[in-house]
Amino acid sequence: MNMPMTQPQPPQGRPLSPAAQKMLAEVELLPGEVLHYSIQGDGFFLGSNPLVKAAAVINSFFTTITGGHIRVFLFVTNMRILLLESRQALCGFARIRRYNAIALASLAEAGSGKETQWCCIHTRMIHIESKTQRYSIVIKHLDDRALREFVQTMSSVMLGNAYARTTT
Repeated sequence: MNMPMTQPQPPQGRPLSPAAQKMLAEVELLPGEVLHYSIQGDGFFLGSNPLVKAAAVINSFFTTITGGHIRVFLFVTNMRILLLESRQALCGFARIRRYNAIALASLAEAGSGKETQWCCIHTRMIHIESKTQRYSIVIKHLDDRALREFVQTMSSVMLGNAYARTTT
């Protein structure tokens, strides 16, 4: 029985970037699945020290001018959490794509963190923990308010699972 797949809808209040749209287009959403939240991670992160961050910027520059990229996305739908990663080097000579799907019912923990170096250089991270795996992602372009919104969204999912007794 063929069921029609729904097209991804952008999350409320935030349009998806072209890179996010391209990554999400490679994943078929389940029938009735709706995208609620998306975050782009920093695939070039090496550490929070400013000198190491400078090295990551240089690495990013050379990867980009040689036709490569590292893209990390976290998408939250009404049914699951999707972690998508794309790495490409030398105009596609080497390419890696990873897709992880986490059932919302197995979400055990979610959080965020912020580290500051030299008083003004910030590194923001999010954490997702399922029953079997922990994921930490350094975030590219989010402020403290958006991180609080992420934790609030994940908290409501976990509370909903607890009240509905759908946790695994």
